[in-house]
Amino acid sequence: MLLASKAFPSSRELINQTAFLGALCLFFATLEYLFPRPVPFFRLGLANLPILLSIKILPFPYLILLSLLKVIGQGLINGTLASYVVLFSFSGTFLSLMAMYAARKIPGLSYIGISIIGAIFSNAAQVTLSILIVFGANARFIIPYFFTLGLLSGTAMGIFANWFSTHSQWYKALRNNLPFKTHEDEGLVNKNTVRRRSKDYIADFIQPQWRFFLGLLLFIPLFFQEILLLKLFHVITIGILCKLSGKRILYFYFINLIFWITLFQLLSPYGQVLLDLKILTITRGALELGLSKALLLIGLVFTSLFSVSPGLQLPGRLGGILAKMFYYYEELYSGKGKIKRASFINDIDNLLGETQNTAERIQHSDEKKSENTNKPSALGTHRNKKYRNDKSKAIFFSGVIILFFYSLLFLGII
Repeated sequence: MLLASKAFPSSRELINQTAFLGALCLFFATLEYLFPRPVPFFRLGLANLPILLSIKILPFPYLILLSLLKVIGQGLINGTLASYVVLFSFSGTFLSLMAMYAARKIPGLSYIGISIIGAIFSNAAQVTLSILIVFGANARFIIPYFFTLGLLSGTAMGIFANWFSTHSQWYKALRNNLPFKTHEDEGLVNKNTVRRRSKDYIADFIQPQWRFFLGLLLFIPLFFQEILLLKLFHVITIGILCKLSGKRILYFYFINLIFWITLFQLLSPYGQVLLDLKILTITRGALELGLSKALLLIGLVFTSLFSVSPGLQLPGRLGGILAKMFYYYEELYSGKGKIKRASFINDIDNLLGETQNTAERIQHSDEKKSENTNKPSALGTHRNKKYRNDKSKAIFFSGVIILFFYSLLFLGII
């Protein structure tokens, strides 16, 4: 529901909007794993959808910031921030942004046209890097295939962006800088359906900043674990840590995720034939690869959820914005179970609106407390959680976690 118009958004509001849209980029990026890549480095572009929708909303400097948040956030979550993969993401994202921003003023050009232009320039950047870094001159053989796939994915993203911008009341409110009133604000939400947070037992031992950097260390054994059974044990254990952190886990969602990722991999059979169903040949290699990819994705989500907690502060202004983005990402993940197919657009609007409005209320509360106490504010201090300063207990607990997961990695190597 739209309310009366406000003035042009302030710098703080623009930063909050940018952090929220960055969280949407991360949320959509996790969906990329549902689909196999037909050629290396090719992406469907789902993570670029919030950037496409922001082209006509955010000022150019904030679009640059949004793209930077997307690249850094994906690199942190996927564990590729220190690898050459981030170079592909950086070049594709920023060249695509420049092209789409320049094309936005073309008369009569819809999101479909803008998206196609962005996809072409993104693919051009990644193909160039493929030639220079990976494949050499032989990359020219995949160029037609690569650009055809990019054209199709760009068209699909543009069609969805057109539909979403037309039907979403939340997006219309964001574009016109209007407050968006959710069902919860209107008192229409059934109290039994309101999200309730479970107790965070991990917070009794580890402070938010320490937990965040501990989570970064846990990405390494997850990525390099090659033994399927040990990777499963790793994912189950980090899932238990998520539950102890008070995070909500949607079991059916992850079971469904495993099924579809594995099915897609079985469509490209290789290795020993386990079962021939005529319409589908199940091979050991494809089955193990599908299960491994599914467990990797689930492990990434679990580790990200474990790492982020209310009260997280990262150094510097960019660190503060990244902390907001990860907080938004956690809230979006926790609320996605409220989205139903029959009321898809309304549920999406309310999830996005509730997440944004809740964070804004928290920040206003923090700033008021900061004025009264002369202490720096932090997103999430609304829980008034007094983290224990017992460093020896935090070091012991962190050491046990690190030792356990790296021992699993060592067992996989030997």
